[in-house]
Amino acid sequence: MQINHFSSTFDSISNAIEVYEFLFQPDDSIASHACLWGDFNFSLDGMLQLQVGDKQFFAPPNYGLWLPPHTAHSCLAIDQHDTHFICIRIHPLLCQQLYTQPKTLSISPFFQSLMHEVLTHKSHKDLAYDHLLHVVFDQLKTAQSYDHYLPQTMHPDLQMILQQLRQPERFKESTSQILAAFALSERQILRLSQQELQLPISEWRNRAKIIEAIAQLQQGNPIKSIAYQLGYRHSSSFIEFFKRYTGQTPQKLRQSV
Repeated sequence: MQINHFSSTFDSISNAIEVYEFLFQPDDSIASHACLWGDFNFSLDGMLQLQVGDKQFFAPPNYGLWLPPHTAHSCLAIDQHDTHFICIRIHPLLCQQLYTQPKTLSISPFFQSLMHEVLTHKSHKDLAYDHLLHVVFDQLKTAQSYDHYLPQTMHPDLQMILQQLRQPERFKESTSQILAAFALSERQILRLSQQELQLPISEWRNRAKIIEAIAQLQQGNPIKSIAYQLGYRHSSSFIEFFKRYTGQTPQKLRQSV
């Protein structure tokens, strides 16, 4: 592992990687701050909204946000139930092996299980704990990354459009139905979406649906009910959609967190 390059600097990897856990109640927040170390922020249960400069990031349980050292950010718990939030802080020397810009990283079920083991062993700080931290670091280095999972914009017209597209009560409506209410033509909106979000507007809305679906799964809502609320007549269609975006079925995700 490349991390051995730092063995002469750190007696133990636990001196270079620190794991913190917090329990947020709905609407709890952390004011803007920056750390000397890098941060990987994610949720084992619930969803966080993170603000970095003028950009918003969302972290459902299958995605987390990597922040390089000295990156100012704030956090807000946006679920209606408690959010189990994890912050992994990484020494600047190890950060040289990670991204130099904020990145959204995909979290696998294995990584979630790994973090439960890390939290179980954290109080011991023994060789087993060190081994787990090595695996955590390797997982972060190899995780699939995105500039943003659900990118935002400062463009006033597109802001209003996105606000409507991600309203849960409007998920039963088609994207075209919602766009028809705006002065811009659908073609103009599609072009604006590519320019501002680097995503088709339909893809952005699908990701918003995935975030809502994960939040509802965490609340214990039935899969059939979630499928209906997201505009699917049949649960099988919703399950196929969910698996395409997360790599697992809704039931599997519910069991893994």
